[in-house]
Amino acid sequence: MDHKNTKPKIQLWLTGWLAIILLGVDFYNWGKVPRLILGMPDWVWFEVGLILLTSLIFGFLSRHQWEDK
Repeated sequence: MDHKNTKPKIQLWLTGWLAIILLGVDFYNWGKVPRLILGMPDWVWFEVGLILLTSLIFGFLSRHQWEDK
């Protein structure tokens, strides 16, 4: 295993997941009445977008982590 090449990949994984965790904290809406968008609170749409972003990051990192050399 090439440890020199593994460290940047681990940092990429950690950065991606840390970004998702920080975006998951809805700090900007604390104490506010939620707005309705298509009959659902805005935080629901934010979470749906966050789930899609998580899927994209996981797919991207998985594809590049386990590529055949």
